[in-house]
Amino acid sequence: MVTSTYRVDADLKAQAAALYESMGMSLNTAINVFLRQSVKEQRMPFTPSAAPELPVAGAKSSNGVVFKGMDERGYPIIEIPDSMVLMPKTDADGTPILPQSWKR
Repeated sequence: MVTSTYRVDADLKAQAAALYESMGMSLNTAINVFLRQSVKEQRMPFTPSAAPELPVAGAKSSNGVVFKGMDERGYPIIEIPDSMVLMPKTDADGTPILPQSWKR
């Protein structure tokens, strides 16, 4: 076994150590797991990606769309202003009247 030194942001190290401790392992063990899995797979054991930054709940965009938050499946919940929703004209009994251009 050898000792290695790596530069890591102190706050990131503390957060990672707390996370892995909650999983029942030390930060050293977690790093060894990562390295072993990398060698086994001959790649990083995950696909790095840039997660999009979502607005805070209640934020309103310039077009009036309001971000309400996320649902239980991780999908965004938004509120769209009525002015952005096109509703077809209807006749007296409520049947939509389709544009003339749609007729063949």
